[in-house]
Amino acid sequence: MTEPSPRAQLIRSLDEKYVADSVVFASMCAAGTLIVDGASLRGPDGEFDRAAIRDRIERLSWFAPSMRQRLVHTPLRATTPAWVPVEHLDLEYHVRFHSGVEPDDPGVVEALTGRDSPVLDLDRPLWDLVFVPLESGRVAIVLRYHHVVGDAMFGLRIGDVLAGTAAQSTAPVPGDAEREAVGIAPRTGLGVLRLAWREWRGRHGSAGDAWRAYWRKPFRMRLRRWGGRVLRPLKNARIARTGMVEAARRGRSSEYVVVDFAAATKRAYRLGGTVNDLLAAAALRAVADQREGTESISILVPISRRARGDGEVRNDVSIVKVSVPTSASVEEMLPLVREQVQRAVDSGGSIVEGAEDWVGFATFVTLGRDQRWFGDAPLETLVGWPAGDPRDDLAVLACAYRRELVVSATVRDSIDRSALMRSIERSLSVPAERPARV
Repeated sequence: MTEPSPRAQLIRSLDEKYVADSVVFASMCAAGTLIVDGASLRGPDGEFDRAAIRDRIERLSWFAPSMRQRLVHTPLRATTPAWVPVEHLDLEYHVRFHSGVEPDDPGVVEALTGRDSPVLDLDRPLWDLVFVPLESGRVAIVLRYHHVVGDAMFGLRIGDVLAGTAAQSTAPVPGDAEREAVGIAPRTGLGVLRLAWREWRGRHGSAGDAWRAYWRKPFRMRLRRWGGRVLRPLKNARIARTGMVEAARRGRSSEYVVVDFAAATKRAYRLGGTVNDLLAAAALRAVADQREGTESISILVPISRRARGDGEVRNDVSIVKVSVPTSASVEEMLPLVREQVQRAVDSGGSIVEGAEDWVGFATFVTLGRDQRWFGDAPLETLVGWPAGDPRDDLAVLACAYRRELVVSATVRDSIDRSALMRSIERSLSVPAERPARV
């Protein structure tokens, strides 16, 4: 067996915003709930087979290197933090078991969102799993991972590892290839910097190319970012004294609904757009119903820029601010959404213009039509929980799996959650008439 090589990867400057301070760090934590048949997860006594579950997670983690990495600061915080491998996972920390039994009810989901769990520990790999028994006999596996680990499309890679397309009574054993892909941590902070320099220099063909790439960002900006890193511990200490983290996590609630994916796709197509466009229009219409007296309403729509060959890019998303009249119907809103989103796609970047008056964001991801399994347990329902800015009124995320489109929303107390969800459900489910021929 060959000894794995040292590994270190600096996070991008754009990703550093997810750890800018402890309020942002606590808020930008995404979660997904995998609801599975619970029989194979229990022992003869009917209780969770904790040892077997933790052993499975430990083995599978080798096939998703991001599950075995943590962030470290470089000397004098001279650069962005770096991902380095951990030698051992503390499975009692990363894999926990809920003490009670929860309803299997889309309207009673607080225990399934991960919001009740402690803030992730920045000194450990930024994910955890909580196994929650449901009254129906099913089990909800609540996966949390931090946005700095990656966006939703990157996060699905962890889902692919945990929930494969074939039943596996025994998890695969990692070999030399998996251990080499994870690597080992450099022994010192200078070793981290050395590896980071080597990786950055390798992306440029010549010393001249590297020099020009470095100076594309003004030195004043680099100095300001370095100062922010140095002062971050003081800023976080002040936040801790004021209780801002706890305040940011309060006052929000969640719910999900399940609609037919094929019907929603057909409706979006007939109205001239995609499921993502229809979801944004449905969210806008639902909020507009609760915003009497306003002329227009806006929402942010993330656009994935991920393409083949950029697998190492963890967050690759642009944002477009979409605005529509509050008086418009969903059928009238969707073409307006489509036009504004397409303009951002064509521009190759984010378009967030005008006032910061958006109510939140709405986005869509898909796990595909294939049946998934956690070990021998079939995955029956997949719910994604969005990570949003605590200042937003709502965050909406739709996940397509098999024939279902599961739409979840996390809202502030200023939103009538039940009315919002019923409106979104209607907008996604009502059949669309074919346009009349002229």
